Amino acid sequence: MEMPVWLLLTFLVVLAVASPRYGVDSRLPPAGERPAPRHRATVRGDVTALIRAARQLLRLG
Repeated sequence: MEMPVWLLLTFLVVLAVASPRYGVDSRLPPAGERPAPRHRATVRGDVTALIRAARQLLRLG
């Protein structure tokens, strides 16, 4: 099975952009410190916001 190079490149770029948003962080905190708590984005929350924005856009147009 052969994969086009552009498809692989697109997948890697999407993965690199989405990883920090969904809590994948390769940076380690200093020794003995716990990472600061933070709100984590979810796919469900993002989809909900996208639907809400689309509805608002359709009401204006």
